[in-house]
Amino acid sequence: MEAKEQSEGEKRVEAVLIAPLEALGLARPTTATIAKFEGQKNELRQKLAYMTERGLIELREWVEAHPAGKDADRFPIPLKILKKAREIETPETGPSPFILKVFATHHLVPEALAKGWAPELLRQVTAERGIWPGDWTCSRLRTAGIDHARRLEDIELRMSRGEQIPPEEVAFRDRRLAAMRRCQDIADQARAGQAA
Repeated sequence: MEAKEQSEGEKRVEAVLIAPLEALGLARPTTATIAKFEGQKNELRQKLAYMTERGLIELREWVEAHPAGKDADRFPIPLKILKKAREIETPETGPSPFILKVFATHHLVPEALAKGWAPELLRQVTAERGIWPGDWTCSRLRTAGIDHARRLEDIELRMSRGEQIPPEEVAFRDRRLAAMRRCQDIADQARAGQAA
């Protein structure tokens, strides 16, 4: 990420995530000193700078629903916030060797790509680093992903008929198509790596 993009991203994290949560009254974790909490917020700004405004809003809503502390009035520890952020939007750092291995050799990847649930598989493998997705996990991912694939198919059908599509449906379609392209790119990269 370029320095300008990083700076803009950090400002976005402050404006969309941190400042609104503080305005709601969420305080520093009891285990953190004031200086340590300032450092944690700075770390969050830096590490979440890649996120879009939409992703940060979703993350903020998650933090609002999952506050820490016995009185539920504290920021969750940064590790939990970062983990949830990766589930919402994966940083564009390129696939890890583990992700490439899964996409090169897992027996369900061709089905996931063909039937449209590869984004769920990628999200799972990214969130649970180093844990190979078993058949039960893949069954759950398939169910969720096929629902999203049907929604995408419905949107595309309505668009082809010239129907008016709500902006949130168009945004879903754009995100879903981008996620599917990314999964296909990872699979292509994984196959190329095997052939090399």
